[in-house]
Amino acid sequence: MTKVIVTFDKNWRGYAAGETAGFDKAVAEGLIEAGYASEAGQQAKKGKSGAGSGGAAGKDSGGDASNAASKSDDSAGADGKP
Repeated sequence: MTKVIVTFDKNWRGYAAGETAGFDKAVAEGLIEAGYASEAGQQAKKGKSGAGSGGAAGKDSGGDASNAASKSDDSAGADGKP
């Protein structure tokens, strides 16, 4: 069987993002399709995983700030204790 060299774009099993490894063609294609790796020497395709993680982080941090402000006002008593 032919080995395909891939570079990991995100962690998968024992492999960390940035590592390079060789797999059978079927395994390599599965990793590439799932967005875990790209073929070595080629740039990773930017798809749902790249855009989704950036957008989710922005939404989460904004939501946490507003929730934290309302929680401290709502839950604190006159003495400042919850």
